Amino acid sequence: MRIIRLSIAFICFQTGFTFAITTEEQINHYINQVEIPRLSEIYPDAAISITLNNLAALNYLPDCESESIQINNQRPDATKRTNYEVSCSSPTWKSYVPVTQSIMIPAIKTITPINRGQVISKSNTDVGEVDISSLRGHVYTKKNPPYGLIASRNLRINTFITDDLTNQPTLVKKGDSVLITASSGTIIVRMNGVALENGIKGQQIRVKNTSSERIIYAKVVTDSEVLVNY
Repeated sequence: MRIIRLSIAFICFQTGFTFAITTEEQINHYINQVEIPRLSEIYPDAAISITLNNLAALNYLPDCESESIQINNQRPDATKRTNYEVSCSSPTWKSYVPVTQSIMIPAIKTITPINRGQVISKSNTDVGEVDISSLRGHVYTKKNPPYGLIASRNLRINTFITDDLTNQPTLVKKGDSVLITASSGTIIVRMNGVALENGIKGQQIRVKNTSSERIIYAKVVTDSEVLVNY
């Protein structure tokens, strides 16, 4: 999802703060009231924490006498590191604060070694917490489990499973008997056939009609049915 660049005016009067509040406290309030709720909407099941880095630099900033501090997250789509642009109009100054984010989500991981080509199931996986910044690809969760998929490589214990590590299983194998369903509008015709090659769900494969001996291309629907659209 494309995230729009976020620029928030932090209004001291509206939050009930006085001008005596430190810049660090105002940034932390911005984190708790703006950034963590925003990230929680994107990652609803995540445990989120945000840490300010290089805090010593904030001590050298003058007090902001204007009505608001401007805080701009320069990389709102970041999952690990970003910078907050902090500025004041009176007196005029601008500073950049490095920030580290931790977004921990519950995800499916291996609890036994899984060999390449082996089926991923409940028996060889469990749920653990992982920082999304350490993952490549889309991770599987309890709401979207990888059960029934095939490991695309050897997986060690405690490997969090992503779509980069999985393949669709072969539903139809070469030589399997299949039901060919042909449809055109409201007309549906079914006939027996034989798969001439392996196929995963949604893949087009060559199939021979056993009655006419005609070879056609059909889409794999289940482990025993293929579909032809005319």
